[in-house]
Amino acid sequence: MERGREERRMNDDRRTGAQAARSDGEREVTALGRSVDLIVFEIGRELGGWWAEREVTTKVREVTFEDDVVYRAHYDFSPTRLADRSYEVVRPAYLIGHIAGANPMYEELSFEQIEADLRAGWTEEIRAKHGEWDAARQYAKEAFARQRLRAFRISGAHRRVTSEGPAGYGDGASD
Repeated sequence: MERGREERRMNDDRRTGAQAARSDGEREVTALGRSVDLIVFEIGRELGGWWAEREVTTKVREVTFEDDVVYRAHYDFSPTRLADRSYEVVRPAYLIGHIAGANPMYEELSFEQIEADLRAGWTEEIRAKHGEWDAARQYAKEAFARQRLRAFRISGAHRRVTSEGPAGYGDGASD
């Protein structure tokens, strides 16, 4: 019994140390939910390529706590917020848009150009639980734009352009 307590304490210490080693902005969201896994699986099954690779699992885990807070705030203060749905119900749309924003194949594409790929993962089961794609797409688009902007800033590409943002972001077309 003493050994079990000691192992739990050591594991807790390791987790605490690992979190301290990361900045707050890098804390990962650990429970993305079965729906997000199912959407990624369906897109991978339908399209193959990057969506079907193991690397996507890593990209899924790069959704941070702070990203989740930003998406929740966006939803809570959105004028198009669905009165009968909580953030948790629409969260998979944000997360799938976020993940799509990390897809290197989409680097030069707008949301509208990749939307059909995301729609492929929005199956009947997902629609029943999280609503129609047409209602959820605006949340996926917001997260896609946020993730693309992050990649744009990290790459340093913003230093090489004048007044233009990354492709597909800030194009004035908002839903």
